[in-house]
Amino acid sequence: MALIQLSTFAQASGVKTIGPWAVVTHDKEDGRKDVAAIVSGKGSPFGLAIRCIDANLSVALVPLNDERLFGAARRSAALSLQPNARTPSALDGVVGDDHAIHVPSPAPLVKLVLATARLVISAPASNGNTVSATFDLTGSRRALADLVEHCPGGDPSPGR
Repeated sequence: MALIQLSTFAQASGVKTIGPWAVVTHDKEDGRKDVAAIVSGKGSPFGLAIRCIDANLSVALVPLNDERLFGAARRSAALSLQPNARTPSALDGVVGDDHAIHVPSPAPLVKLVLATARLVISAPASNGNTVSATFDLTGSRRALADLVEHCPGGDPSPGR
């Protein structure tokens, strides 16, 4: 579903690629912008989608091949984040009706994405196993520039 929403943006506005990122910008009639950026690695089971829709920041893990990858809606999902091969940290998520895992507090994850060159995210799969994806985030500052500029809370660094 989230990928369908991204393609809807593509019909209405500009799409550009920055490294492994696909960035979709939708200029609205009121002068505001909606921006969505998704990154995935080769053969990844899921992508990382960061969006600013109607000035609301959101982050989700979007299944790329198996819509039911993460299981039933409203199921909690404990995520493991390992930036730049350092010690992993935990983050809570929830499987949405769109089959993606949504992160209730997206700003800390956006901050991590902007400060990290490589991020491994592991998530619980519906079959009881864990699935992981590795993201090349070296272009994240350029890919997320419009999003950070147009979304309150999108820029976690003060004074920018």
